Amino acid sequence: MDYPKSIPGVGLVNGGFVDENSVAGTPGSLIPAAWGNSVTQEILNVVQAAGMAPNEASNNQLLAALRSPALFMTAPQFDGGRSAATAEFVQRALGSYASARGITAATQLTQADVGCSIGLGGNATYTVTLPDAGAPTVPSGATISLHCRNNAPVTVASKTGAQISPQGGYLTSIVMNNGESANFVKESGIWVVYGTAALKYSANAAAQFGTTGYQRFPSGLIVQWVIGGSDANGYMSVSLPIMFPNAVLGGIANEGNPGGWSGSNVTVWAFDGGSSTRTTAAARVRNVLASSVKADAGISGRILVWGY
Repeated sequence: MDYPKSIPGVGLVNGGFVDENSVAGTPGSLIPAAWGNSVTQEILNVVQAAGMAPNEASNNQLLAALRSPALFMTAPQFDGGRSAATAEFVQRALGSYASARGITAATQLTQADVGCSIGLGGNATYTVTLPDAGAPTVPSGATISLHCRNNAPVTVASKTGAQISPQGGYLTSIVMNNGESANFVKESGIWVVYGTAALKYSANAAAQFGTTGYQRFPSGLIVQWVIGGSDANGYMSVSLPIMFPNAVLGGIANEGNPGGWSGSNVTVWAFDGGSSTRTTAAARVRNVLASSVKADAGISGRILVWGY
C-alpha cells in the first residue's frame, strides 16, 4: 500500500495529499477511485479476517479486529516461526511454569506436561514415566520439573530405553526421595537431569554400602570402611575398596564383632597410620590382661579410614 504516486497529475506535495488553496490558486490533490478502493479493501481484509461483518455505520471495526483473538492466535507450544507472540505464548515459553499439578500414583507424562511443575505426593512407591525423548514432537530444550514430597521413593523412568542422564551416564530410571527436585531437559534425544535428585548419581557422591564400602563427598573427602583379621603378631592390613587419590588423613579401628570384653580381658585396637597407604588400611590389636599386654591373633577387626 502506498500513495498513488504513479497517477499523472495526482498533485501530491512532499509525497502526501493537500487541500485546494483558492487564495493561492493551487489545486488540491486528486484521490483516484482505484486508490480509495485499495485503502478501503486493505481495511476490510483485516476486519473480515477477524470474522467480523463490515458495517458502514461503524468507525472502530479496524481497532476491534486488531484486538480480536482471531487475528492474534497463540501459536502452537513449540512454534519457532516469526508470527506475533501473544502474552499467552510468552508466559508458557518463558519465566513462570505453564501450569502446576500433583501426582500420587503411576503416571505416563505426555507432551502436555512440558513446561509444567509437577509435585510427586502420596505415601506409597510408584513410577512416573517421561515422554519419549526420541519423539520429534518433543523438541530439544523441552523441560519437565518434578519435586518429590512423597513419603516413599518415586521411580522416574524413561519410556524407551536408557534415555535418562543424571550425571553423564545413561539410565532407564532414577529414584527421587522426599525433598528432592529435578528438572528433566531434553538434549539430543536424552532427558538430562538437573537438580538435587541428580547429586547421588555423581561420581563425586558415589558410594558402596556393605560390610566393606565407601562414601565420596563433593568436597573431595572419602570415607572407607573394611573388615579383616589380625595375624599372629596382632597386625591387620586390608585392601581398601577404592584408592585415595591423594593421601590418608586418619582412621580408627575396633573389633569387627562388637564386644571386645571377655571376663577380665580387654581387646584394644589401634589404627596404624604409618603402615596404611592410599590402597590399604592397617591396624594393630592387643589383648590387655590383668598383668600384661600381648598381641592378639585371629581377631576380626574393623577399620574406618578417611582421606582425599
